[in-house]
Parts: sequence; structure tokens; C-alpha cells
Amino acid sequence: MVVICGRPNTGKSTLFNRLVGGRVSITLQEPGITRDRIIREVDWLGHRFKVVDTGGLVPNSKVEINREVERQVQIALEQAKVIVLVVDGSVGLEPLDEEIAARLRRAGLEFLVAVNKLDIRGKFDEADFYKLGGTALIPISAEAGTGVDDLLEAILRDAGRVQSPFSSDESGDSPRESRASPLALAIIGRPNVGKSSLMNYLLGHTRAIVTATPGTTRDVVEELFELDGHSYRLLDTAGIRRKPRVSEPVEYYSVTRAIDQIRRCDVALVMFDAHDGPTNQDKRIVNLVVERNRGLVVIANKMDTVPARLKEKVRDWVREELSFADYAPVLFTSVIQGKGVTEAAKAARKVWESGAQQMSAAKLRDEVFPLLERNQPRFDCRVVALNQVGTRPPTFRLRVTKPGAVTPAYERFVVAEIRKRAMFVGYQIRLKVTR
Repeated sequence: MVVICGRPNTGKSTLFNRLVGGRVSITLQEPGITRDRIIREVDWLGHRFKVVDTGGLVPNSKVEINREVERQVQIALEQAKVIVLVVDGSVGLEPLDEEIAARLRRAGLEFLVAVNKLDIRGKFDEADFYKLGGTALIPISAEAGTGVDDLLEAILRDAGRVQSPFSSDESGDSPRESRASPLALAIIGRPNVGKSSLMNYLLGHTRAIVTATPGTTRDVVEELFELDGHSYRLLDTAGIRRKPRVSEPVEYYSVTRAIDQIRRCDVALVMFDAHDGPTNQDKRIVNLVVERNRGLVVIANKMDTVPARLKEKVRDWVREELSFADYAPVLFTSVIQGKGVTEAAKAARKVWESGAQQMSAAKLRDEVFPLLERNQPRFDCRVVALNQVGTRPPTFRLRVTKPGAVTPAYERFVVAEIRKRAMFVGYQIRLKVTR
């Protein structure tokens, strides 16, 4: 575990992105963009290790979000095998750099110093930065990539002093070959509906920062967990608001990456506030999942805020509002009370398994095709065949003599008859009409 830390706006996220080989953390000129710990794997010259991007450290701040960031940094440092303190070489040594370095030394932690933003090497005073007390001083430009190989070599050397983070796990198997790929679950929804709280509850510890302020989560927070012998990968995302309301660049990138996670996941957990939703925006988010052919589980959270006498009415109202996706399981949860949370992961597993079902040709021929023959699309259009051609989502091909004669209403009729005879939970059935 290699942890990147430092004060705000020294280029930590840019270095992190350079190491992991992609734009994972959001990088903008304004300080304080990164808040949660962002963790990804790096494979460099055959050495595999995890790199952690942390938020800018502002010790002893009275601002709530800064205190939460500091707590996340502390958790990362406690798990670190190698620590990289990033400083800004273009502005020189700052008092906050010295304070952070002093904290690390007092804690008995060794660290490397990466002097960043040096597009031309040699234009800084090394003596100033040696005062920080790092085990090595490496000039880099994370933006241009210069010096990053030197930093990686220094990380490997430092890792040699402790138990190697590059070795295989205790079982002796390589991390990815010893088990099946975990089921990827993306937690999607509007701001402040409890997405990060859901993640923290499933993991059993505070992995994502939770505050009452909407928009606290910005980057995608990713973590593994196990439940009932099954492995899962959780993707906590930023709240998705309507585009006209998204004005700040950081929110634009946060929302864009949240939507991108729908493509990365296997099943999306679309979450909303049971007291307020499902709103039109919640329905749009459901449609984003359906359009991208992903499994769907709907979570109506904060049921603890609904009066007992109204709970059943709320359940009926939610199901009625989401009738356009009535094939998706709907769970009514209270994350703050721990009610219905693990059921969300179990429901996602059932959705994933149901999406892999293959409806037999015999069942289609004996139970569905006769109905279609009795109810032809049009007097001059005849149904020729129906068979399943794909899974996740379940996809069927309807062969007719005149494809242009098949109306959307007839397609819905065919899909409804298929769904009556097969439990494709959480997936919209796709129908391809051909000659």
C-alpha cells in the first residue's frame, strides 16, 4: 500500500493518475478537490501494489469537511507500507509542508519526498526540502511524467525495508487468479440520499466521507467486500443532478464519472430518498441504467423518516411511480438503522444470476409461439420464429415476414408473454425484430 499525501494543491491526484495510468481522480486548479481515499492497483515492471490518493491535509481545521479528510488520511497512513509526501517545487517549502512532515516523523513514519511541478529539473533549492526529513528526495513533474520512474524505484527500495506489498496473499495464490471476479455494484442516485452511508455499512467501516452537505462525494470510491461467501466490488459515486443545475467544473466531472460507472458495473443500485422520491431525476437515472443494459436494483432509503401510518402508502406509491421498470426489485431501507442494507447486495446477486438464464427453445416453441400465431402483428405479417440470442440483458429475436409491420405495442405484448414464463429479474428484455 503506497499512500500519497500532502497539503492541498500540490499535484497529488495528478501523480496518482500518472501512476495508475488513467484519469481516475479529478484534477482541477482549485485546492481541496479530492476528499475520499481513492485506491487503485498499479503493475510496474512486474511489481503489483496499491496506490492511495488522499485529500489535501489541513491539520486542526475547524471546517467539517477538512476534519473528515484528515481522518481519511490518517486511516490511509495507518495502512501504508510506503508514504510519499508531495510538495510543490514551483512555490518552494511551505509551513504546512513542514507541519505535515513533522507529524509523520513524530508518528515514527518514514516517507519519501516528491518535489512536484518541476517541468525543468534543477530550478529549486534542494536544501529546503531536505529539512522535511524524508528518506529520499525525488524531483518530478507528475503532469509531464518526468522523474516518475525514479520515484517508483524509490518506492520499491523503501518497500524492501518492510514486508513486501508486492508479494502474493497468505494463501500463496496471486490476488486475481485465486477467485472469481467480484460482482461490481455501482451505487447511483441524486445527492444526499445515503449512497456513501450504504457503502460504509456494507464494508463495516468508514470508507467514504459522509456529511449532511450534498455533494460531499466527488471521485468514485471503490472497495471490495464479501457477503455470504460471495465477493463484491462497490463503486460509490457522486450525486447526479439535472444538467441545468450542474454549474461548477468539479461537479460536472463528478457527475460525468458517476454516469460512466454504470458502464463499469454489473448491477446498478439506484438509490433515492423514500420521503421525497422517486422524482423525475430518479426516473432518468433508472433509464440511464436500462439504456446501458445493466442489471437494476432500486433502493428507497430513509424509510425511518416516513411515519409508520404512511409506510404502506409510500411503498405502493413508489412501485406505481416505477411501474415502467416493474421487473426490477425494489427494496425499502434505512441505512442509518441498518435495515434492508445487506438485502440490497443479495438482491443484486439474484439479478446478476437471473440475467444469465437461457430460455429453452422448446419452452418458447410450446408456450409462447402458439400465442403469437393466434395474435399476428398484422393480417399481412406472419410470425416465423422466436428464440433467445443473448443474455445480460436477455435478448430475443422475433422473425416475421414484414418487420416494418411490427408495432411497439406488439413488441410489448411479446416481451410480456416471455416475462410471464421466465424470471428475468432486474433486466429489461430486449427484442430484435428481423425478417
